[in-house]
Amino acid sequence: MLIFAVNAQQRMHNTRRLIVALIVAGTAAGEVGVRTVLGGRARARAAVLDTALRQDASARVTRARREAEAQVSAAVQLPPLNAALQSRVDGATLTDLFDNEDWWRPFRAEFPLVQIVLGDNLLASRGPAIGRAADDLILLARRQQIGSAIVPLGDQTFVMSAARLSPTPELAPVLLLGRPMAPSAAAGPSFGPGSHFDHHRFHWSMILVVGLGGLALIVTRGRGVGPGAMPEPIFHRETAKLGTLISPPGWAEPVRGAVTAVVRGRVERATVPTDSATPLQSQPSPAATPIPGFGRYRLIDRLAEGGMAELFIAEATGAEGFARTFVLKRLRSDLVGDKQAVAQFIDEARLQAGLVHSNIVPVFDFGVVDGEYFLTQEYIAGRDVAKLVHKHTQGNGEGLPEAVAYYIAHETLQALGYAHDKHDADGSPTGIVHRDISAANVMVSVQGEVKLSDFGIVKSNRRLSQTKAGTVKGNVYFMSPEQARGQTIDHRSDLFSLAHILHYCLTGRLLYTGENDLNVLYRAATGVTAQDLVTLRKLPAPAGRILEKALAFEPTARFQSATTFADALPAQSSSARRATADLMRRLFGDEIRREATSAVASV
Repeated sequence: MLIFAVNAQQRMHNTRRLIVALIVAGTAAGEVGVRTVLGGRARARAAVLDTALRQDASARVTRARREAEAQVSAAVQLPPLNAALQSRVDGATLTDLFDNEDWWRPFRAEFPLVQIVLGDNLLASRGPAIGRAADDLILLARRQQIGSAIVPLGDQTFVMSAARLSPTPELAPVLLLGRPMAPSAAAGPSFGPGSHFDHHRFHWSMILVVGLGGLALIVTRGRGVGPGAMPEPIFHRETAKLGTLISPPGWAEPVRGAVTAVVRGRVERATVPTDSATPLQSQPSPAATPIPGFGRYRLIDRLAEGGMAELFIAEATGAEGFARTFVLKRLRSDLVGDKQAVAQFIDEARLQAGLVHSNIVPVFDFGVVDGEYFLTQEYIAGRDVAKLVHKHTQGNGEGLPEAVAYYIAHETLQALGYAHDKHDADGSPTGIVHRDISAANVMVSVQGEVKLSDFGIVKSNRRLSQTKAGTVKGNVYFMSPEQARGQTIDHRSDLFSLAHILHYCLTGRLLYTGENDLNVLYRAATGVTAQDLVTLRKLPAPAGRILEKALAFEPTARFQSATTFADALPAQSSSARRATADLMRRLFGDEIRREATSAVASV
């Protein structure tokens, strides 16, 4: 009987094992069958969806290219742009036009990338550097008048369009515009081969395991898996609602702050809202934000930005509480890779540092910090002549007092006479021509000092960079006819521009006006008209006579030196400087005191 019972028990175990094996095999076969049927349907749907997505993406690209081609076609027909190229303006001037002119505003908002390529050279560039990425597109535009392409740049994809410009066809100028493509719409659900079930393989496996485990427990009637096996204790807790913060065992409070979750191999960082009672890490107040450093200087305030550089009020400190304020001029970061711009900036620093005169703003330092070029100049508590005349005219409706106007002209001529006659160490003339004599580049301090600044585009025999023939540089509102025409100029062009400043000081009005800089450029190229001469002759003597000679169209008919020009002005006295200082304090005294107080408070 014992042997029979043992055999019966053995047969029962064998039967159970057979049943389990059959269940496993059946479940696995069922999974394979389901996967085969649903997978086939998924592949069919994926093929349809992938085709639709590819067609939609192609349509978006085609539409983006056509829009870009239409916009570049409109841009190359802009009269101011074509006029600038016909006048052979330089790259810095073109970039300045792109940055500031109203006629370019729609394109400035739409296209962060703008380039003009002249022959094999990049004439002007605004936006990210693209290297040679658009060479094929530029060649296409030269052959077919217009073209477009999708160009990857770093982690972005740009749609670019290019068109040939009509002026100077011998140089084949091309305008290139570019903007980042909008991210494609999120792709629809994918049911490609393996994708659906690969993503849900964990679910299928869990279903299989749970099913088999349940059946095995039923078959074995809850018996242990082996001799002496002890069940693991299962700790239960009440299920939390989705989003509830749960404390790990042994933690009194929920986890708050930054939480890192790992989801299917991806690390995602989320911020958990913090109760108002939970203390937060203190943040510095805006007033406590440290002043940015730049090498040995601290940048206190940003004054302005031009086509070439940014201007800051900066402070240098030393031992025992020593501190001095300067104006720091820093080459714009987008021009650091432009060899011509860098050479021009170096020229400005080197040439102006060699000009030591009481009527010239001195340069004290020059260097490179983290790849950015800078120079520092004397900080002048005052305003430029443009601001002085503007504010005085607003309040009085007329130009400056004659004594002040003549004094400013006289002092500026002292600076020009020194610069024009400058010789180098071996006695050779440096041939300096400022080329940018304008009301904005003549400073007047609250002590009545007058100083000439901004030698950035000065012409000299000692320059590292040389301006090509036919290139126009300078402020068109104060420009001589020969300079506006891109012809060779000499020191007499500076004297012509100084006469414009004198006229502006005396009348409060510019002699040349126009809707935009290019219209004024045409006006400057023709010089003073007969009607202008009639107006000049009506000015109180001796202004009419002086200006008629100084503004003569032919350089040979003008004053031949700064000294002879200065001698023609009314005699100067010490009272003129006092009158100028009094006028500056009356118009700007409060502003300048606030600026000084603010600068001290920032230290």
